[in-house]
Amino acid sequence: MNASDSPNPPPPPPPETSVLFAAVKAVFSDEGWEFREIPGRAVIQASFEAHHTRVDLHVQAFPELNAVSVVSESPLTTTDAAQRERLAELVLRTNQGLTVGNFEMDWDTGRVMFRAANLFSSEQPDPEIVRGLVHTTILEMDRISPLTVLILQASGPELAGLDLPALMNRLDLLPGPEDPASGS
Repeated sequence: MNASDSPNPPPPPPPETSVLFAAVKAVFSDEGWEFREIPGRAVIQASFEAHHTRVDLHVQAFPELNAVSVVSESPLTTTDAAQRERLAELVLRTNQGLTVGNFEMDWDTGRVMFRAANLFSSEQPDPEIVRGLVHTTILEMDRISPLTVLILQASGPELAGLDLPALMNRLDLLPGPEDPASGS
């Protein structure tokens, strides 16, 4: 009996020791972004101060797929049924215009999340794509934060009367090119 006939092949290396995860951590280190590793998993967590809010995210490497997923979570939540319905409408309307990633909502907690992922052709990801996933995830969560706040501050007729399509088109809620918080 040779090794290829063995009924129990050797287990794959732990994901947190993969080339893919090491490359993700290298991007964060190269950018000077603080992060912490989740022990025993190929996951890092980080927080960023954006224009409107603090954005917490986690990045997970899936070496068996050569994939990286970046997820941000809103710090704002609600268990109010009417507010939760309007948040779900905001998430759905926002997703219609996206080309990268998608918003999701944990219905029970009323917490909004944004997820973006990429499959790479090899275990060595393109650092620019990893940076882009992180930037996109932060930007998108920050972009809907003012609308989330408006929904969570409203109740009754005011909440029902919120014109989400009109609010989504308001440019005054976005940082301008001369705004120091915009990074320009």
